[in-house]
Amino acid sequence: MGLSDLSGSAAARMRPRGILRCCAVLALLCVCASATAENPEDNRFDAIIGATAARHNVDPLLIKAMVWHESRFRPLAQGKDGEIGLMQVKMDVVRDWAKARGMKTPRRTDVFDPYVNIEIGTWYFARAFRKWSRSSHALLLALGEYNAGPGRVRRWIRQCGGDRERAISHSASSRYVRAIRDKYLAYTVQYAASIASSGTERSNTPPSGLSEGSRL
Repeated sequence: MGLSDLSGSAAARMRPRGILRCCAVLALLCVCASATAENPEDNRFDAIIGATAARHNVDPLLIKAMVWHESRFRPLAQGKDGEIGLMQVKMDVVRDWAKARGMKTPRRTDVFDPYVNIEIGTWYFARAFRKWSRSSHALLLALGEYNAGPGRVRRWIRQCGGDRERAISHSASSRYVRAIRDKYLAYTVQYAASIASSGTERSNTPPSGLSEGSRL
């Protein structure tokens, strides 16, 4: 499965959805997750992820996959380059977030708080996705930007003659994007299985806006 498969069909999930629908999706995910996840510890932050994803109109399953990859759900995780907490945000991103909201920049110690960390990380990803939203590879580019920063993504695109898919697929972020894609797919399958096993009637619109027949 190529990276373009993630960017093409799955990008439809990232288009704005009603907050109530997104909250309802995650509420059901929270009910069913303990029966489907390999590690119950993975579910500790589902409620925070769901509420935050709803505010920013992104798929909670994708944000959860990002948290899994960034920190394995360890709120006190620290990266070698100063990344902080569950979503491994950097202080320059924290400052951007605070400035955008007209707030005082939180202290580094405050950014380890799961509520604060997931809010900032999700905001940063959602901003990147909106920036690239007119591209058919918006999801690839947003994940690449989250991992490597906007400057590197622009440089990779220039080096690939404007081919955005190739820019990510051949970049230092390609393994990062693939890992999140695979976990995102796993969570989506788990969620679908939990719906089936619970006997819940499916709605006309599948979870997180996934259209019938689409695949990662």
